[in-house]
Amino acid sequence: MKNYYFYVVLILILISCEIFTFLKSGPAFKSINTFIFRELVFVVLVVWYYRQQGSNLNSVQKRFLISLLIPLLLGVSRFIVPNLYVIIINSILYSVIYALWISILNSLGAEIKLSKLPPIYYLLIPVIFVVPFLYIFLVLLPMLGGQNIVLTIIFALFASTACVYVLFLPSTSNFSSRYLIILGVWLFEFMNMMQGFFIYNSQSFLIYPFTRILQTSAYIILILGMTSYYKPHSRIIIEN
Repeated sequence: MKNYYFYVVLILILISCEIFTFLKSGPAFKSINTFIFRELVFVVLVVWYYRQQGSNLNSVQKRFLISLLIPLLLGVSRFIVPNLYVIIINSILYSVIYALWISILNSLGAEIKLSKLPPIYYLLIPVIFVVPFLYIFLVLLPMLGGQNIVLTIIFALFASTACVYVLFLPSTSNFSSRYLIILGVWLFEFMNMMQGFFIYNSQSFLIYPFTRILQTSAYIILILGMTSYYKPHSRIIIEN
């Protein structure tokens, strides 16, 4: 992939600067320097994906690009909105991201066919689907005092669906790209769990660097997977 190393190195430099300024300045969401570096990381991710795909984007590529742009809005909201309302904005925008991914997976040919599943999937799928709900009810809602329960349940539903649906992404001649997309979606969901714990448990100071590295890694993996995934009969080709 052209300029692959350039973008990865640039992202690593920016996220290192972000984490350093966070550790120096305290609460990340109220530090202007941390905010700037956090936004720049997402800008580079967007530019990287756009330049890899070219200017004539098809429907799937546009949807994925939008999913990369949404975190820019999340970054702004966390900086200017009181923590009391952050959960509402997070739940809505992250639900939109997961909805976009579900739509993208459908266009890439994902189709649930239980009759063709490997036996291990019958055990794996229920666990993957239930985990976000367990986190919501056992960890997040107790910290929130039961507030915004409807929004958080809706978010968990979208997250669980995306994490399961990505398993039904068809294999292609580029064998690794399917697994990169699966890994990226799963890492992103794990990051959301850690991020929620950080926002509502201020004593967990060092969780922030971990969540930012995890989130950035998930997006890098997704970009690599999406730019290399190819299936001749997929609608991603038809929609060019």
